[in-house]
Amino acid sequence: MPDDGLTPVQRYVLVRLMINADALPFKLFGSLTKDKRIDLVNRGYVVATERPITLDLTQQGHDRAVAELGAEPPLRAGTAGETLYATLDFIRRLVEHTGTEPRDFFRFRLAKDLPAVAEQAPEPATAATDVEQRIRAAYTDLAPRPGDYIALAALRAALAGVPDPQIDAALIDLNRAPDVHLVPESNQKALTAEQRAAAVNIGNQHKHLLAIGL
Repeated sequence: MPDDGLTPVQRYVLVRLMINADALPFKLFGSLTKDKRIDLVNRGYVVATERPITLDLTQQGHDRAVAELGAEPPLRAGTAGETLYATLDFIRRLVEHTGTEPRDFFRFRLAKDLPAVAEQAPEPATAATDVEQRIRAAYTDLAPRPGDYIALAALRAALAGVPDPQIDAALIDLNRAPDVHLVPESNQKALTAEQRAAAVNIGNQHKHLLAIGL
């Protein structure tokens, strides 16, 4: 695990965001002080929005959170902390055994209100699924290799003629797929006006980068 001097609370916050696989309100992290929140942002691990404050992992932050799988619990973690890290070690072994990427593992969600063994009839093709297919095709053309991140600004340019609301709706649906990853740009100051305008808002968080596969 990196020796980067994070406090136990900061480590717990990164783990909670990794498990949730989406932005969370800052009010859920009552033990995270303002200076420690800013520290996570400055390190490039987290991006934060204002009014209300939400936190979300960057790719760098996700990689740092993954390092907590199998890590030793912080000193004086207590029973709760020891239990958490025993669970994380179990997850590490499960991930290694199945060959599942940690990001895909934590993005997995069981569909609610569906019979466990019932076969679902294939859904008819719709305009929404057509846009999703075009997004996947455009990504394949733009990305050097599967799993590489591309800017949503480049994606929208490649989908010229498709209305932005349709692209937004398709990206929000695709975000639920285990092979699709939408994340914020870790260096917010480097964003151009075009890149900011191209972002899609998911979970009250602007996402600027897209990766598909792996």
